[in-house]
Amino acid sequence: MFRKISIMVAFSLALAACQSTGGGCPPLVAYSLAEQKIAAKQLRALPQNAPLAAMIIDYKKMRDACRASES
Repeated sequence: MFRKISIMVAFSLALAACQSTGGGCPPLVAYSLAEQKIAAKQLRALPQNAPLAAMIIDYKKMRDACRASES
């Protein structure tokens, strides 16, 4: 599961690079409800103020921005 979180973090950094260069958003990956529940549980288990938690929250914000720009 650590690998999935690492991939999510790497993807968020790539997405940030796209936005900073004006390149637009890449296609968003769809996560099943089961995957989302597992990820949420793992996120809650992180230590308070963990940098990874902040990065994942930023990733969610970028996904929301991409969805908004697509509509």
